[in-house]
Amino acid sequence: MNVVAYNRVSSETQDNHRQKANLEAIAKERGWQLKRTFAEKISGTTKADTRTEFKNLLTYAKENEIKIVLVSEISRLGRRVLDVLTTIDQLHSNGIALYVQQFNMVSIENGRENPIVKMLIQMLAMGAEMENNLRKERQIQGIQIAKLNGKYKGRKPDSVSKPERILTKYNDVVDLLKSSKLSLNRISAITGRSINTVSKVRHLI
Repeated sequence: MNVVAYNRVSSETQDNHRQKANLEAIAKERGWQLKRTFAEKISGTTKADTRTEFKNLLTYAKENEIKIVLVSEISRLGRRVLDVLTTIDQLHSNGIALYVQQFNMVSIENGRENPIVKMLIQMLAMGAEMENNLRKERQIQGIQIAKLNGKYKGRKPDSVSKPERILTKYNDVVDLLKSSKLSLNRISAITGRSINTVSKVRHLI
C-alpha cells in the first residue's frame, strides 16, 4: 500500500528528525510503501490548506494513488479543532485515510470511517487547541509580570501590523466572518482568538 508522511514543527529552531524516523519505521513494520515525506516549519494555528507542503501533499496523494497519510500526532495537522476536522474530511473525501502514531490506528478501514478513531481525533484535537490557548495565556501573564517589573517595552513603532498582514495572520477568523453568521463570541471560541482580535478583523474586512 502506498503511503506518505507529513511532519510539522512550529519554528525554525526545531527539527522533525524524530517524527521522520518514527514514521519511516512504522511504514516498514506494516509493509507500507512510503513514497514521500512532506515536512515544514510553520505554526500549527495556520490552516492546513494554506501550508505549502501540505497542499503539495494533497496534490501528490491524489495523483499517485496514495491510500494513507501518516502523522506522529494530531497536533501535527493543526492546533484548532475546526481546522483538524476539516482537513480529515478533505482526506476522506478523496479516499485517503489518516494514520496517527499517537494511538496507532487508521481512520478508514475496509472502506469505512473508524468511529473510535474519529472520536479520539476530536478529543485530541480539542486537547491540542486547549494547550495552545493555555500557552497564549501564559505568554500574556508573562508580559503582565514583565510590565509590573518595568522589563517590558512592547512592540517597536515600526512593528505594527498593516491591515493586510492582520487579515493574513487571522485568516481563520476572516473565513468564519465571511462564510457564517456566527456571533463574535462563537468565532472567538472556535478559533481560539480573543474577542478583541475577532472584532478588529471584522472592522478590516
